[in-house]
Amino acid sequence: MDAVIRSGRAGSETAAGFAVSWWMVWAALNEACLLRLPDVDKLSPRMLGIDEHRFGSVRYFQDPATKAWTRFEPWMTTIVDLDTRQVLGVIDGRDHNGVGDWLFARPLHWRLAVQVVAIDASAAFRKALRMWLPRTAVAVAVDHFHLISLANQAMT
Repeated sequence: MDAVIRSGRAGSETAAGFAVSWWMVWAALNEACLLRLPDVDKLSPRMLGIDEHRFGSVRYFQDPATKAWTRFEPWMTTIVDLDTRQVLGVIDGRDHNGVGDWLFARPLHWRLAVQVVAIDASAAFRKALRMWLPRTAVAVAVDHFHLISLANQAMT
């Protein structure tokens, strides 16, 4: 996984280079990151990156008692130190509660050291940042997918 972790190459690029599936690269990367997570509270990151990733297909589960169906979307959020490219945390889901709880668990001196956070156009991430990192600059990065999606919505 050094091809992804140390070089910063995209998972899809690494998969193509090694002639394996993207899912195989992603599974190995998740395992490697979880095994290498540092004691985050001992670090002093200046810049964070926060992004969500879908790690499987939508699933439906039926409650045996009520027979009601529940939709489950398998998302996780990753928090990265942008200076070192070190994964700092992996959070279940992609809402402000998960990110907010993770940030709240960091010591105050840790949160005060963060100067910039890069996110996509996620309102949930922005809400968590306003609450737990209110003095931090937020850099919103919009990728091609989101730009095209917004343009298509504007055309309809």
